[in-house]
Amino acid sequence: MPDVRIKTPNLDEIFEKWKQRSIRSDKKKMEKQFGTKGAIFSLDAVSAAEYVKDTQKEAAIYFAIKKTVGAVPKGTEEKIVLAPRVPRETFYSFKGKSNVNKDNWKGDDKVPTYETLQTISCKNCSGKGYIEGRCKTCKGTGKIEEKLTILSGEDQKKEDKLFSYPCGVCYGTGTSKEQCRDCGGHKNMYKYQILPVPFKTVVTGIPVLTSSAQTRYEKEIERDLHQMIEEVEGIRFNDFKDLESKAEPSLGYWNKNIKKTIGTAGSDYKTYSKDKDAQITTQIYLFPMIQMFCETKKGTKFEIYSLGSANKFMIYSNF
Repeated sequence: MPDVRIKTPNLDEIFEKWKQRSIRSDKKKMEKQFGTKGAIFSLDAVSAAEYVKDTQKEAAIYFAIKKTVGAVPKGTEEKIVLAPRVPRETFYSFKGKSNVNKDNWKGDDKVPTYETLQTISCKNCSGKGYIEGRCKTCKGTGKIEEKLTILSGEDQKKEDKLFSYPCGVCYGTGTSKEQCRDCGGHKNMYKYQILPVPFKTVVTGIPVLTSSAQTRYEKEIERDLHQMIEEVEGIRFNDFKDLESKAEPSLGYWNKNIKKTIGTAGSDYKTYSKDKDAQITTQIYLFPMIQMFCETKKGTKFEIYSLGSANKFMIYSNF
């Protein structure tokens, strides 16, 4: 890009534009603050030389982005849980509902979805809730055998005989049933998916303004530039490296606030460039700004800001 030097507006031109707008907006206020008692009020008598006490040259950087609001990361997450865990989860349902406005949504971007809840038969126990095996107490025989001692006759001769009875653990069946460790005896497991909330996709244009003056009109200036970018003239750049190297010769002045502003704007630009939901839609604009510190005849202090070149500039004021 060739070197471009932009001409800043003349202070008298800025002040004159402010006067004309202010008299149209509130003539009585102008007469009260700048008029002389007993004399006919004349706007020509209100001059920058008399009422502008100090000035400061600043700069502003602007670009616009297109932001897709509503998109969430793709993919699903699946959970398999025990039956008692299901009522402890909060499920969401979007069946038959229109897409969700993300600005009104409170919660995570991905949520457990009720329509995906499924019953799965436990593979470990085949849906019985227990594991059947040989009884450990009777070793699968269904009975318990113990030695019975009998004393026989007068001489009490000792005789051992076997005594058997049904196993009380397996009820004489020889088999035992142990609770399935996988399903906890509930026979089934339960599966559900954590899915993205179906947000409504909204594409919006967003202005991004960074100024070294840091005025109270930042949002207003952003909005105006977004709507009337052709009504004000600045220098256009395609990348921040070019802007950084040519900002000072382009403006014809420099200060540490402007340097800091370029760094901040460059960081924002880099962030938006990496944002997959954002798209930068304009070139980078560098605008001269002039801040005028004024005081009326009545002692009321106010400020006037100009944004743009001598050819096309906008003004803002807290008068």
